[in-house]
Amino acid sequence: MSHELTDTSNVRIILDTNLWSSLDDGSLPRLESLLVELDLQVQVMPSTLLEIVQIPHEDVRKRLVAGLAKGPRRTRVRTEADLFAEEVVALIRRNRPEWLLQVPSTARVASLRTAWAKKIWRQALEDSTAMHEYQVGQLATRNHVVQRQKYNRSELLRTKFNLGDLSQLSGQREGSVPAGGPVRVTLPGWDGSRREMWRINLAQLVWHQLGVVGPRAGITGEDRTMTDWVEPWVDLGKLRSNSESFVDMWLDEARIADVPRNWLNWAVDLVQSTNKIGSGNPADAQHSSYLIDCDLFLTADSRFVDILERVRVDAPFVFSGTVLVDGDRSKSTGDRIAQALSRDAWKDGV
Repeated sequence: MSHELTDTSNVRIILDTNLWSSLDDGSLPRLESLLVELDLQVQVMPSTLLEIVQIPHEDVRKRLVAGLAKGPRRTRVRTEADLFAEEVVALIRRNRPEWLLQVPSTARVASLRTAWAKKIWRQALEDSTAMHEYQVGQLATRNHVVQRQKYNRSELLRTKFNLGDLSQLSGQREGSVPAGGPVRVTLPGWDGSRREMWRINLAQLVWHQLGVVGPRAGITGEDRTMTDWVEPWVDLGKLRSNSESFVDMWLDEARIADVPRNWLNWAVDLVQSTNKIGSGNPADAQHSSYLIDCDLFLTADSRFVDILERVRVDAPFVFSGTVLVDGDRSKSTGDRIAQALSRDAWKDGV
């Protein structure tokens, strides 16, 4: 499905981290002038900030964090975990309203959003050392995703499997599941019969986070981010005691239109396994969840562009157009971005 720009004023763009990280060549002023000249609003994502703070050189990190966080024509967007959880809560509101809290903790949600919109940015600007050390410590989690994708890729190559229409791709518990190996997470009440893979994978992910990790995270120290965002709205005790109904909701009642960001993240992760696996894949999949709410995504990663365009073929909704920027870092990053945005094509649709 193509993405058309009917109005080129105040176009919302996202820059991939590979562009932000190279703006330290002195191109930040050029970026500011381009935003004004072309009437662009750049959306800055928490996931990009968390990538930037992984840069080992403190002086470079400090300049780039400032460039990302400060200046006009920037919009700080909500964290992808917030957006994912919002879709999950909306799905429950539509299909299992009796699980909603009668009095939601809106103050808790406001506190979390303030922390991600202001506190972490202020912390990164003042002294990003602690954030840098924490993010470097999370490499094991990201490496797990990369290793899973490498396994998936080997299985796809071994079986010569053709993904076909991503929205219709199906699997079952027994035997080989495309791009996932045998299903390893038991879903309460599921008989293992064939279902669309997006349903199975998202049901597994959300049940694992809310039904398994959430209750034990206080003891194990596991990341309970999804639970943090959902529990202000949903009585998780009711959800966990109705696990089979929860699974039925995902496997039989959910629609892609209900969870487009979750679906897009899943689809990008899946298609990544059909390409050479890179260490940046987990972050790229994170970034993809923001592409529903912007107009253009600029990146110097041609492989990521190919992945997004493959997903676009089957996505039953519109997401941002992609603009491939020259990856030659011997050239000014500002000039490369300006050249990419000078093409007439992006003004008429990508």
